[in-house]
Amino acid sequence: MEIRHKFEALVATHRRYVIRQLPTAERIACPICGEPMLTTEQASGVFGIKQRRIFQIIEAEPAHFTETNERSVMICMTSMAEVLDGERS
Repeated sequence: MEIRHKFEALVATHRRYVIRQLPTAERIACPICGEPMLTTEQASGVFGIKQRRIFQIIEAEPAHFTETNERSVMICMTSMAEVLDGERS
């Protein structure tokens, strides 16, 4: 008689992003959740996706975003991470 062993492992991960900006750069907090916001260019680099994909997510409305007075689009880093994690699972 052969004895079989079953092994299961659970792995939990957390992400930490360090974004360096000039001290004079304006920091914007998300008006919905209060988390930091990034430009679409910064978010593209952090998440490793194209800016076009970011705008598709914004148009579908699952991520928090805002427009600045200079017509620059800012996106909430936390809500964007949640959207992308939901796509990957």
